[in-house]
Amino acid sequence: MKKNVDPQLISEITLGKNALADMFYGCFRVNNPRGDPFAADREVEIVLRSGRKIKITVPDKMRIDLPPDIKIINSRMFYMEKIGRYGDVMHLLTMRAGWNQTEKDIRRMIDLDPCGTFVAGLKGKNFDIPVGTCSTLPLGSNKTWIGMILVHPEIRRQGIANAMMQHCVKYAIDSGKVINGLDATPMGNTVYGAVGYVNSYRIWRSVYELAEFAGQDFDQNHVSAVAKKDLEEVIRYDASAFVERAEIMRALYADSFVSGNEKGCFVFRDDNGVIKGYCFTRPGRIRPFVGPFIADDDSIARELLVSASRFLARDPASKDAFIDTPESKFAERGVYVERVFDQEKKPSGHRLIRTVKPVRDFTRMYQLVNYTGVDGLVDQFMKAEKLDKASARVKSFRETMNKSVMNYTETAAFMEYERESLQDKFWGITGPEKG
Repeated sequence: MKKNVDPQLISEITLGKNALADMFYGCFRVNNPRGDPFAADREVEIVLRSGRKIKITVPDKMRIDLPPDIKIINSRMFYMEKIGRYGDVMHLLTMRAGWNQTEKDIRRMIDLDPCGTFVAGLKGKNFDIPVGTCSTLPLGSNKTWIGMILVHPEIRRQGIANAMMQHCVKYAIDSGKVINGLDATPMGNTVYGAVGYVNSYRIWRSVYELAEFAGQDFDQNHVSAVAKKDLEEVIRYDASAFVERAEIMRALYADSFVSGNEKGCFVFRDDNGVIKGYCFTRPGRIRPFVGPFIADDDSIARELLVSASRFLARDPASKDAFIDTPESKFAERGVYVERVFDQEKKPSGHRLIRTVKPVRDFTRMYQLVNYTGVDGLVDQFMKAEKLDKASARVKSFRETMNKSVMNYTETAAFMEYERESLQDKFWGITGPEKG
């Protein structure tokens, strides 16, 4: 991202002077009848929870009025296309959401499937502005992971997130993918349910102090850094513990946290040299991230966690780290209230980490559309979008849901197997989109 539009570096933006700034921050031109009204001058915390506000100035002549009587997704203004040159827009949107991705994370995602990463925009006389992004990333040969569904706050409540999700699902199904998963925030949960996704189990993004493990030893006879010669074997172990995702694993290894000439990726081998677990780390915009992290049992997981935490602590700027852990790894699971973003009674008593503090939850979800459920999903879609059954969008939606039914049995079987068995080995979860 160029310095003159990077919200971490600038203090003010005046639209109409620079084409790049007009593209990045064109959302502030919008007068949204379903959201916040247009303001020529405002101060906005672009990077969520940064404490820094940026002064935004928009000449009145640049104002864009959205139609008051229909959602923008049902107008000629709205379009979706491959992300192309808009990768930095995705990065900007992650900062607005307070997420942890780096520019390298964004580039890795796009490179995994440039045709499956999309931008949503508004186009009309004298304007063409990106307003949202989404991704449908390959997870092995016949699975996908949907994520990065982000919309500028100024243009929310116009159905854009729903439209992007529908676009991603259609892309996955039309590409012949069978098992299509995601990790949903409470805000996104209802969006995904509308296209046939169902809950499997809960994951907690947590922060822990690296100093907790500073004075602890780990078994150096069995734990070692992952060398290039180890990587393909680690990939095979990972496939047996979750799913085949070789391309993602190679990319995560390439982008892992580095100290000196060493990578922050570790593997545990038993006395016979057989892999029993591994742990990857990588940088983040806010703090480093631990994961993917899979181990056969608690004692192996602890050895890997100590080695990874001590490695990250070499960096003086790294005091703590993110880790996404299944709720099952906590002794007390707390009290969960549906559709609440910040739970009051979060889990406690992590089995390995004393200083862990859960921050927010994700729900692992998979698209699981039963033959008898299609009509209900289509009716719900028509009602939400105020469309009749002859509409092209409704016909396309029904076609996609009907195709999804063909994946029902395989998805249901994998979903149960992961929840009831594979999950036992998961200590630090990551999808291809997470930072």
